[in-house]
Amino acid sequence: MSRVEARARQAWSRLPRRLTVSRPADSVKGLVRPWLPHEPPPSPRVVRTLDELDEMLEQVDKAAEVSDDDLRRSFTTFRMELELDLPADPHSEGYRTAVMDLYAWLHGSPYQLSNESTDFELGKFVDVPFPYSTASGVTVGNHLMGIGHVIRTLDLAPGSRVLEFGAGWGNTTVALAQMGHRVTAIDISQQFADLIQARASRVNATVDTMVGDFSMVDELSDSFDAVLFFESFHHCTDHSRLLTSLHRIVAPGGRVLFAAEPIEDDYYAPWGLRLDGESLWAIRKNGWFELGFRTSYFLDSLDRAGWSAAEVVCPGLPSADIWVARRAS
Repeated sequence: MSRVEARARQAWSRLPRRLTVSRPADSVKGLVRPWLPHEPPPSPRVVRTLDELDEMLEQVDKAAEVSDDDLRRSFTTFRMELELDLPADPHSEGYRTAVMDLYAWLHGSPYQLSNESTDFELGKFVDVPFPYSTASGVTVGNHLMGIGHVIRTLDLAPGSRVLEFGAGWGNTTVALAQMGHRVTAIDISQQFADLIQARASRVNATVDTMVGDFSMVDELSDSFDAVLFFESFHHCTDHSRLLTSLHRIVAPGGRVLFAAEPIEDDYYAPWGLRLDGESLWAIRKNGWFELGFRTSYFLDSLDRAGWSAAEVVCPGLPSADIWVARRAS
């Protein structure tokens, strides 16, 4: 055992068995990182070129071979800073074009909807989907806290009609269906639709699944008491149009929830691609579209589309905060 490891273990042994913190749980996880518990984590490396980015992504790949915790820890070790010449009007088509051009540079080719599909072995993940497949207490715990915050914030009447965009693994979808709500789940991936159906059948729940993107909002004939975006709205390439289109499917008195979305007071631009380690990995390696929004811009976009919104914070996990939108009076 090295001297550093010995000092770290000694410090860990002095911590109380029960630890109460006012910060997100993932900050507690930092106590077992390679640096000493009483020291702050190292500052992330700032990269500015694709070669530098690829160098860091090689380290991410190595970390992924160890564990999910190591993978997510590696995301915090770098970020990108660029001198961007974005148009002054964030609602203009020129601004959107600039964002799409940046994506094409980062990913290596223009954006395609098919990039959002996820390939996996269906049978393997019916019983052990994400986040359980990570075997990470932090990842699983944070995700369950986020789902609980969504369900508690919705506080729906029995048998409510719910539409979830970008349902993914279906964790929230199946939970709402088990509660007796009439749930419709839309996802770009047929595999995710099949997985949700398989998971719902295991618990005798009913979910209506549809394969498509956000533009399906124009094809729906039903109305819903709640429309949910849980870690999915930031994948939309034309969010302004989507916000306006939501009116036709939200029932009177209904709500739209934006849960666990990257909406920040001090975001580097009104809206644009996120340049943190995890988002860069998602864009460069997987081709996913990863937006972030400045709070003032997000609220202005809602207002332009005829919505008003209020924030519902998630105690202990700020990344799971929710914006609840209703028709503006």
